[in-house]
Amino acid sequence: MRMSKKLQEIINNVKTIQKSFTEPTSILITDTEQILVQVKAEFDTTNIPVGTLLNTLPNPLLEDSLKTGRVNRLEFGPDNEFGLPFIVTWNPIIDNRKVVGLIITTTSTEKVDFLRSTANNLLKTMGEMTEMTEQLAKVSDVISVNIQNISSDSESIIKMVEDAYQVIKSVQGVANQSKILGLNAAIEAARAGEYGKGFSVVANEIRRMADQSKDSAVNIIRYLEKVNEAVGKNNTSIQEIAAMAEEHSATLEDFRGSFDRIGQAAEGFLKSTQLS
Repeated sequence: MRMSKKLQEIINNVKTIQKSFTEPTSILITDTEQILVQVKAEFDTTNIPVGTLLNTLPNPLLEDSLKTGRVNRLEFGPDNEFGLPFIVTWNPIIDNRKVVGLIITTTSTEKVDFLRSTANNLLKTMGEMTEMTEQLAKVSDVISVNIQNISSDSESIIKMVEDAYQVIKSVQGVANQSKILGLNAAIEAARAGEYGKGFSVVANEIRRMADQSKDSAVNIIRYLEKVNEAVGKNNTSIQEIAAMAEEHSATLEDFRGSFDRIGQAAEGFLKSTQLS
């Protein structure tokens, strides 16, 4: 039987065809009955000699390519006799609309498999990191709310301190009035002479109590001023922390968005390595 011209040309250029693959590839050239040429890659430890009849190599995909002219592919994982992943492709040779043979290629996918594994690990890591950023964002939100509550409480304290000022000022006013009253009483007691001695003692006691009340009011005001100053500083610090917390939350959102984009890129890469 005369060999097809196209089949003969492929046989003549089989070395060139092998070099066109970017990954190590073994090639078998067949007609419709037997293996005509075998060019092996380094990883290929099989021994299918030239002249081996195809009917001794039962394979439904091989048979389908011979009968229908369809290209068939089958991917194998690393758990095989070669010890590494590979893809077998049955590519029909068609001449004058008839299948005259096959180009059977066995291509190592070790690099692709490594990249897939890397992409899967990257996706897993991205998922974990995204979960962590979501948790941090939630914590940041809780902190921000608590800080706002504390800030609100501090403002309430400042208001109460201001109210206390007014009360103390009123006490000061009463103390001043009491002192004046005591002075007037002392004057009247002096005018009354012997009869006003008892009243003079009371007047002096009123004056003494007025002085004590005034001194206490002054001390309380000074203390309240210190409290007010401390609360004011604390409130300023809280506002700064709240602003930082909001900024931190926004940064986490940007960070999470970056993770999402990396994850999408990894998914796209993973899909690109799959067989169509």
